[in-house]
Amino acid sequence: MRVYVKSGKVRFIIPIPFIFLKLGISIFSSSFVKTHIPQKDRKYFDMIDFKEFSKCLGILKQYKRLRIVEVRAKEGTVVVITI
Repeated sequence: MRVYVKSGKVRFIIPIPFIFLKLGISIFSSSFVKTHIPQKDRKYFDMIDFKEFSKCLGILKQYKRLRIVEVRAKEGTVVVITI
């Protein structure tokens, strides 16, 4: 996965390996993180099935160069996320 950010003359390309995404999902789904989420927001956290989310990342890995997000602001800032 790659994140492209362009703002004026500055351009960033941030490569993110899928292993880091899966690692982030496993850390985010841990009980340690759950204890630090406020009680009023925990119901939204409980709605997410992290095992299925991890499987979806495995499926998305097959679609190279698929643009997930492409945002262009009026002032010229561009953000593109591709697989």
